[in-house]
Amino acid sequence: MENVNTLVMNNALKIDTIRSKIEVWKNNSKIDENLYYFLLASLIEAADKVANTASVYGAYLKHLKKSAQKPLLLRPAHFDTSGENHKVYNEDVNALITKIEGDILYMDPPYNHRQYGANYHILNTISRYDEFEPKGKTGLREYTRSPYCRSREVLEAFEDLIRLANFQYIFMSYNNEGLMSEEQVKDIMSKYGEYTLKTTQYQRFKADKTENRKHKATSTTEYLHILKKSH
Repeated sequence: MENVNTLVMNNALKIDTIRSKIEVWKNNSKIDENLYYFLLASLIEAADKVANTASVYGAYLKHLKKSAQKPLLLRPAHFDTSGENHKVYNEDVNALITKIEGDILYMDPPYNHRQYGANYHILNTISRYDEFEPKGKTGLREYTRSPYCRSREVLEAFEDLIRLANFQYIFMSYNNEGLMSEEQVKDIMSKYGEYTLKTTQYQRFKADKTENRKHKATSTTEYLHILKKSH
């Protein structure tokens, strides 16, 4: 067990050492912005492969899984180039929706009260490389929850988004454990065009004990809400 613990500690030291060197190179202008983000992506992928988590970083496993017992290896992140132009935005979606338009809008908002960022806080910390006050047993960062993670705000925010969206077709992935019910989503989307719904059953992801969960079912119903918007 001592050798395993030493390996885990060495992986942590590698991550910190590599991250520190990337920042030094950036600050000393030894690498440009593109290479800086490429190296960060490579490190994040490497760190994730040896993380002792059940996919997300909200909690760690009590026993080390096999992948977490392997030495961290920094390899170049793989990217497929398509030759097309793509844009990535990082802002409030309800503000962004007034600036963009297109044929198809696909949405995959949070289902529950947990902000997505909290699920990947370690990877965010590697990326940001800033100072913060860890919270709780797993050292979560402080996150501001969006309206889509708040029961009292989600319906208003969602309808505002649908109303403002300048897209011909709108698809939204959601499930039966979300803050918005199937009927609530239907009622809102139906106001703005032709609404249809597709459903399928999935085995529920279980990273915790059944007795500790609010939703104790072993499967979940995944919804694909579809709107052909009237203009």
